[in-house]
Amino acid sequence: MEIQVHTDRHVSGDEEFISFVASEVVNGLGPCARRVMGVHVHLAADRITRLSAPELRCLIEARPRAHASVVVTHRAATKDAAVRGAVADLRNVLERMFARMDSRHPGTETIRHPA
Repeated sequence: MEIQVHTDRHVSGDEEFISFVASEVVNGLGPCARRVMGVHVHLAADRITRLSAPELRCLIEARPRAHASVVVTHRAATKDAAVRGAVADLRNVLERMFARMDSRHPGTETIRHPA
């Protein structure tokens, strides 16, 4: 799976952060990761004022095999929280989508969230 990380000029995107994002995506998607060809992560500061802390927006676009791209957005106060929230949202969307696809095509396995 190819993972690309993009940040705007208000968010630092050093090598340590990029490796953090890559590990969060691979670990966070779990079994869904093997059915995804590529992931683009975009982290940007939405609200920047002198009086308040910036609100960060993490947009993740995933390209599942044999399906159109899926996009989720999550807002948080820190980079880590924004990435983790967006990855969790993406996993939920992918699990539901793969479950629907697998139910239409019997004989394929369904990915379920561990209890």
